[in-house]
Amino acid sequence: MVLAIGLVVGGVLLLDRPDLDEQLARRVVAALERADPDADGQAAHPGHGQAGSSHRRTDIDGHELVCAAETFGHEPPEATSIDEVTVVYAHRMCAAVGPGLVWPGSIRESGPVKLRLGVPDTLVLPEKALPEDADAEYADRIRAVVPRHYHRDALAYGDFVDPEVAEELQDQLDD
Repeated sequence: MVLAIGLVVGGVLLLDRPDLDEQLARRVVAALERADPDADGQAAHPGHGQAGSSHRRTDIDGHELVCAAETFGHEPPEATSIDEVTVVYAHRMCAAVGPGLVWPGSIRESGPVKLRLGVPDTLVLPEKALPEDADAEYADRIRAVVPRHYHRDALAYGDFVDPEVAEELQDQLDD
């Protein structure tokens, strides 16, 4: 969770605005939690439908998903504002929320993701990459989605779980 912190100086409220990575992470989370991440179905995660709320994505049992994300790159790399960014690369984790669901059993997905910024933003999940190769390893699917210069960051965690993202999501669920 990102908090805006303000300071009053001389009667003027100064706000600590989120940096570019925080803004991009929020866009990734919004896209991950949206009920229909990609109208043509390319980014829908297997087993996820829209049986619950019309505004949030759900798991196969109809439980809403809550997500956390942390960016590890963007295109163009030299962008300094969100308006200049066309693609975001992030580690993500989503968990189902509802009665009887507890951490870590509520985790439904994790790993790197690509988000093309636009109207609407478009998720590109490694799970959908290389459809012609049903036996492709998950790491190969990640390499197909993430450009070479970000491979080290995308594949940094042996289990494809960024511990900071997992901690952030667990904190959200505990609140």
